[in-house]
Amino acid sequence: MKFNFKKFSMLSLAAVLFSTSLITTNANAESNNQYPKEKIVKSKQLTQKLAKDGYVYRLFTAKTTKNSDGPDEIVPSKDKTDFKVKEVLSYNGATSHEVAKLVSRKGRTVTVDFMNGFYNKNKNIKSLKNIIKLETKIMNADKKHDKNLKKVRKMINHLKSAKDRKIALESYHQLEDYLNNNGMQPSLLIV
Repeated sequence: MKFNFKKFSMLSLAAVLFSTSLITTNANAESNNQYPKEKIVKSKQLTQKLAKDGYVYRLFTAKTTKNSDGPDEIVPSKDKTDFKVKEVLSYNGATSHEVAKLVSRKGRTVTVDFMNGFYNKNKNIKSLKNIIKLETKIMNADKKHDKNLKKVRKMINHLKSAKDRKIALESYHQLEDYLNNNGMQPSLLIV
């Protein structure tokens, strides 16, 4: 029996290629099982805070932009149904995101993305626009806020409507809590 180097090298190459694909397939199968299981947790504190506001939330909708390659624009929905927050759920695991379950007065329920699925309709009140703008600026700033907080308080005191003043005052107190202990952002500023 003669030693045929050509046959031996072809068989070795085939064996290496075959075993490499088996190792890769086996590694992929093992790595697919490494994702953490999805765990759903109800955010009680956030649910209570937002549910307290009552039926003041409305839906956003995605509107396709003129440039088909560009991102969709998120705009308030034409549906004027007011919703109340039923619960806020956090999905912890591979996806890791938050959703809010909303319910209308007629019992219609929808589930939306917490970050950009709904908004507080009170932010459309004309007399609150400047207050909301300043509160948003305060939240996004990394400096002392005392001067701007006094300015917001003065603006609130000059509001004519008692209902608007109550909404703005609640948002002001939520903003103070947010700044003092890094709590949740004011519900009026939820977008």
